[in-house]
Amino acid sequence: MKLHTALILGLLACLLSGVAIADEDIDEDNSKKDSIELGEEDEDSDLDDSKDNEEEEEEEEPQPAKKAKRKKAPREVEEESGAGSELWNELEVQKNKFFNYLSRNFYNLRFLALFVSFAINFILLFYKVSDTPFGEEELEGSGFEDDLEGSAFENSDEDEEQSIVHYILEESTGYMEPTLQILSVMHTLIAFLCIIGYNCLKVPLVIFKREKELARKLEFDGLYITEQPEDDDIKGQWDRLVLNTPSFPSNYWDKFVKQKVLKKYGDIYGRERIAELLGMDLSSLDISAQHEKKPEPDKSMLTWITSIDLKYQMWKFGVVFTDNSFLYLVWYMVMSLLGHFNHFFFAAHLLDIAMGVKTLRTILSSVTHNGKQLAMTVGLLAVVVYLYTVVAFNFFRKFYNKSEDEDEPDMKCDDMMTCYLFHMYVGVRAGGGIGDEIEDPAGDEYELYRVVFDITFFFFVIVILLAIIQGLIIDAFGELRDQQEQVKEDMETKCFICGIGSDYFDTTPHGFETHTLEEHNLANYMFFLMYLINKDETEHTGQESYVWKMYQERCWDFFPVGDCFRKQYEDQLS
Repeated sequence: MKLHTALILGLLACLLSGVAIADEDIDEDNSKKDSIELGEEDEDSDLDDSKDNEEEEEEEEPQPAKKAKRKKAPREVEEESGAGSELWNELEVQKNKFFNYLSRNFYNLRFLALFVSFAINFILLFYKVSDTPFGEEELEGSGFEDDLEGSAFENSDEDEEQSIVHYILEESTGYMEPTLQILSVMHTLIAFLCIIGYNCLKVPLVIFKREKELARKLEFDGLYITEQPEDDDIKGQWDRLVLNTPSFPSNYWDKFVKQKVLKKYGDIYGRERIAELLGMDLSSLDISAQHEKKPEPDKSMLTWITSIDLKYQMWKFGVVFTDNSFLYLVWYMVMSLLGHFNHFFFAAHLLDIAMGVKTLRTILSSVTHNGKQLAMTVGLLAVVVYLYTVVAFNFFRKFYNKSEDEDEPDMKCDDMMTCYLFHMYVGVRAGGGIGDEIEDPAGDEYELYRVVFDITFFFFVIVILLAIIQGLIIDAFGELRDQQEQVKEDMETKCFICGIGSDYFDTTPHGFETHTLEEHNLANYMFFLMYLINKDETEHTGQESYVWKMYQERCWDFFPVGDCFRKQYEDQLS
């Protein structure tokens, strides 16, 4: 009975709880309907209120809208910052495109600058000198109204009045002057763009070559370790500055050259000493230290400023500002700027034709090729002329009267400086020596000595020393020309890889062309070396390891010099 009673009570409790849940669901449905109806009524009332209060909303913004604006402010800030970053990125992209464009068109800009300089100098042909200006309008903006001293003198009994010289552009059309101004501004702008283009195109290559030269001397010759550069070797002393910088090498592809030097010379000269010379931290070379997680770098402005390698940047600037091509472009830019003050400075830019044409550049190189010997010979010439000046000053002064008026003699050898300059300027340029420019000694008591003096001057100065100077220049030009022709002939008639001449392959039609394009293509060898450079050493095959080892030692025995597939095939048949 007790069990049945408990079951009946449990069923009654379940029924009562179900009824309560059903009542709660009904109440929720009713509340939802009421809320929907109230919402519709509120919307109707809001529409009515909006119609009645349009003017009030225009004049004063309601409080909820202000709150909504305050909530959207962070999003707006993020959007503005995102737009600013996108604008900055777009500017960076456009800047890179502009620099790339200048790099691609560097030589075209040089040619355009030369063309503009020719146009400017053509207009300069219409200038003339005048003591009195034609008018104020012609002088304004011409750039040549500067007063020059000492061009003309009016002699009078009381004083000497100095005249004023004006450079005037003589034209009747009136378009030359503005054209000259426009061309001057254009030339300066092009010269500046040439410097930027050179900085983008050639400066990285200049830094790469210098780093490669230093890295190879350091690794293979033991420079700064086994031997030190000479005291007068400015280049070697300057390169010492970059050895212990963390940024070296930056452009050179072999980033492990310091570790190779440490491994090669560390056991002999001490690892601590080599590491100190190269600016390396021995603790960072441990394997355990390399696997440790490095903290994320701080991207703040202060960290970026402090991370700049000042010593490396200083060394880099020194290398760039000692580059001859860069210095030439700087000189080119300076002369263009000076041309705005005096347009005749643009005449110096015509020399650019000698730098742009390869044949003319060879002629200029012939003067500097034997520069040291040439300078020593000119110095010897100056010494010999000085010795003859001493003899003339002491014994033959009376023969150096260049005045046609007997009452007012013009003695050129009454002081040593005037006498020496007279011998250098007049005696060296004279075809027969100094004897052609001074008085005839016939009938004088010093006639015999004058004959010896004139003949020896002609023989030693004119015949020997000047001929030596001319011979050095001519021989240098011939040597450079022969070198260029020899290189051109070797590239056209010999295989660069094996060195076998074209006569051997041309026994069959297109034999040499087929050999250089298919069997021994230079581009394939270069590609293979770059492939080995970029490939991990642990993944090299046997042949690749052999070639890589030879390349690191700068030994080129892996090139098939004097051998090819055709020759091997003929040897097998024979």
